[in-house]
Amino acid sequence: MKKFSHILILSLVAVMVLSAVNIYGAEAAKFNWKIALEEIEGSVQHEWAKEFKRRIEEKSNGDVQINIFPYGTLGTSGDISEQTMNGVLEFAFSTPSWFATTIPEAGLFSLHYVWSDNLETNKYVMENSEAIYQDMSKLYTEKNLRLLSVFHEGWQIWTSNKPLRKPEDFKGVKIRVMGDPILIKNYQAYGANAVRLAYSEIYSALQLNMIDAQVQPYFANQEMKFYEQQDYLTEAKQLPFITGVVVNKMFYDSLPKEYQDMITETARGMTDYIFNVQKELNAERLDMMLEDKPSLIVNKLTEEEQAAFKEVAKTVWKEYRNDVGETGSKILDKLLTEIRVAEERFAE
Repeated sequence: MKKFSHILILSLVAVMVLSAVNIYGAEAAKFNWKIALEEIEGSVQHEWAKEFKRRIEEKSNGDVQINIFPYGTLGTSGDISEQTMNGVLEFAFSTPSWFATTIPEAGLFSLHYVWSDNLETNKYVMENSEAIYQDMSKLYTEKNLRLLSVFHEGWQIWTSNKPLRKPEDFKGVKIRVMGDPILIKNYQAYGANAVRLAYSEIYSALQLNMIDAQVQPYFANQEMKFYEQQDYLTEAKQLPFITGVVVNKMFYDSLPKEYQDMITETARGMTDYIFNVQKELNAERLDMMLEDKPSLIVNKLTEEEQAAFKEVAKTVWKEYRNDVGETGSKILDKLLTEIRVAEERFAE
């Protein structure tokens, strides 16, 4: 009941805010659409949204106006996902991890060491995957959502106050994770204590020693200043930070076909653009952190060190298969095949 009341209040607030936006832009455009982010201004998602807005408004000759709402404006990641399912929002970023509680199969995006250690390969798969855009997408439609695009924002980086170079180093470490059961199982398998916290609560939790570690791409660690409270950054290549862009299905289905095509083609056509953005942004933000805090230690795990984590991580793959049954297992198998084929392609 408490959760329902929280969602209801946030939805009512969102409706009032968004209605005001629609009234303000009513004379300038025939359609006013909203997109909510899981990140703040200046982030990878913000850059994607700005470019998506530019392309859509240009292609529609100004008939469409898109309003961007950075993280926190309309609530948490879970809140904006709910608002998009309920039709309060047209578009939202929704990290698959947040959907794993309602779409268990989406937990495959949180499994460690499924993806290639080559980000170019991962970009290609995320742009062209049948496992994602056909099989996984069907599960989203059951939640009144259409999965428009999946892409990564760079490697997930562990931050901590001690070295994390082998699974045993995680023993007893309190690490913040999103609410995805698979993410929790990953870190429990390494021996860590997984702690669920909202993105906005991480800094204070580090400051108050409520958690010992957390995981974000380089750019997020810099913009949210998590590195100020940590001594080590560890690149283990266990998982890229994968995000998705969703649209309310009823809204999408109500549009003329030319608008549907414009949305789908624009979203799927952003992959190269955002890959270059995240690459530059992550490199730039890492340099900024090291300049601001020269004592910060960056550890990049060797293939041998990664192998020890991979061995443990694959026990969680088995748990995932048990949890999701035949449907999820088939999607995982197809995705693994797509990744292997792409690795061969890029190795040539």
